[in-house]
Formats: sequence, structure tokens, C-alpha cells
Amino acid sequence: MLKLVFWILFLVVALIVAALSIANRHVVTFSLDPLPFAFDLPLYALLLAAGFIGLLLGSLSTWLRGHGVRRENRQHRREIAELKGQNLSMARDLEKAKAEQPTAPGGSQPRQLEHHAGQ
Repeated sequence: MLKLVFWILFLVVALIVAALSIANRHVVTFSLDPLPFAFDLPLYALLLAAGFIGLLLGSLSTWLRGHGVRRENRQHRREIAELKGQNLSMARDLEKAKAEQPTAPGGSQPRQLEHHAGQ
């Protein structure tokens, strides 16, 4: 189901990009005013490049903001691994202690007394 949604969204975005490219084929001059660089290119190429640069900057910003959360997750994973190791060690010690415990006299298990009410 998720694959189908992905492909539908991909198709919609592809159609929008195609329509944008067809409608904006006019050549424009792109220049960075104080610098001597000037480029003549189609408007759709300029728009797509600006969108791509915005996507990259937004992704970089999100990744940088998530640094603290990722560090905390790594710390929690280390703590979980340490606690699992302690748990396993304690379980082994408990099994060893149960095996070494002497049995009750007169049988392997202590007997429980029964209580009969109403006699």
C-alpha cells in the first residue's frame, strides 16, 4: 500500500515538473549582482535548481538539529546493552545459586500443610 502511495505521489510531482518545464521555457539571465557571473538559462532550470538547493539546505538543517536526539539514542542503546548484560549475569548467578542450594531433609521439596475447615 505504501509503495502505491509513493508511486502516485511521484507521478504527480513528475507531471508538475513537466508542466513547469513546458510553460517556462523562456531564457532568462541569472546574475549575482556584485559578482561578474551571469548565466543565460531557461527559467524552469533556474526554478528547479532553486528548489533542489532549498531541499538540500532544509535536509542539512534538519539533520543538524537532530544531533542531540541521535546522541541520546546512542547513549540509551549503550545503557540497554549494559543492563541486558547485567540481567543475563544475574540470571546465571541465580540459576547457579538454585543448583547449589541444599535440599530439605526428608524429601526433595518441603511439604505444605493442608487446612481443613469445618471439622
